[in-house]
Amino acid sequence: MGSESTAVREIRQIRRMSSGLEATRQSLLTRLKDHADHEGWQRFFDTYGGVIHGLALKAGLTVTEAEDALQETLVSVAREMPGFRYDQAKGSFKGWLFQIARRRVADQFRKRERQQRHGSATGLDVGEIADPMSEALGRAWEEEWRRNQLQLALERVKAKVSPRQWQMFDLATLQEWPTDKICALLGVNAAQLYMAKMRVGRMLKAEVGEGGD
Repeated sequence: MGSESTAVREIRQIRRMSSGLEATRQSLLTRLKDHADHEGWQRFFDTYGGVIHGLALKAGLTVTEAEDALQETLVSVAREMPGFRYDQAKGSFKGWLFQIARRRVADQFRKRERQQRHGSATGLDVGEIADPMSEALGRAWEEEWRRNQLQLALERVKAKVSPRQWQMFDLATLQEWPTDKICALLGVNAAQLYMAKMRVGRMLKAEVGEGGD
């Protein structure tokens, strides 16, 4: 009975976390309808700016071009916000943002091609760059999205657990130290280390799982 009760509590905790994260995302998108909400837009940039910039670089843009693509993506998002309605049943937020970012990346390639035709080439051959509308770019977006979501999830979980628990999880899971070395350093036993890994790992899994769309 005790084991079943613990499992039920864990499931409820994960559901509460997932529900809270979805509500947070919808709340942020609602805030973006107000162009004067600088804090909301800063949060959006902090959360998704790295994904967009990383996608642009993987597509073959230069750093400067990638920054321009990021800026233009933010402008496009701002333009669509007044009439935007977030409905998961009609498609994921991740997919919606990707379509905007991909168009802005394509714009940068067209701009580069115009510059090359007019004798102001950047030294890169447009023909050598992968098609920004290809499936490869979709895979790059998925990779950037997962990497970003994992980093954000790690930061959120770290803020929710004790420094001691996080240290045990970090050493054991992220840095892959051996159990005996961690126990000797922190003065804990293997059971305490296992419980910390399990609890923090479960929270991280819930955070990452909800961040997928």
